[in-house]
Amino acid sequence: LDYIQGMGFTAIWITPVTGQLTEDTEYGEAYHGYWQQDIYSLNENYGTADDLKALADALHDRDMYLMVDVVANHMGYDGAGDSVDYSVFNPFNSQDYFHSFCLIQDYNDQTQSEDCWLGDNSVSLPDLDTTKSEVQDIWYDWVGGLVSNYSIDGLRIDTVKHVQKDFWPGYNDAAGVYCIGEILDGDASYT
Repeated sequence: LDYIQGMGFTAIWITPVTGQLTEDTEYGEAYHGYWQQDIYSLNENYGTADDLKALADALHDRDMYLMVDVVANHMGYDGAGDSVDYSVFNPFNSQDYFHSFCLIQDYNDQTQSEDCWLGDNSVSLPDLDTTKSEVQDIWYDWVGGLVSNYSIDGLRIDTVKHVQKDFWPGYNDAAGVYCIGEILDGDASYT
């Protein structure tokens, strides 16, 4: 942290901390944090809950901030989308929580971007149906707990474009901290 602070930075941003797909895939391991399977456990590659709390404390002792990346759009599965074993996901352990399988063919089609899946047939990214109140309730409760339990100061939200827009105000309110959303789109006028 001395090195980072010495360069004049006042915050660090870390990858998603949720429990990940554990298999080695065609693309390698899920250390990066974007193939989550258990939102209530921590990615063991980054230490324990106490380690994350200690990081937040150390940053705050230096008047620095902790920003954590989060993913509300999807889970991760090692295999084709038409053969997903939904029981491996916690708490979204049923197909009922997800959109039906279809891979996005046209990323400029907002309906496809929201209702179809990212990924491919090697590592599929089952797309959560965030229009369902039970999915919203789980996410809103979870994000508030994550921020509170680990003294997080801000969130970088992955794949915002792939979730319907009216989901985000409730999510951001539940987080109660600064939130910034990622949209991978070459169109600067995308809204």
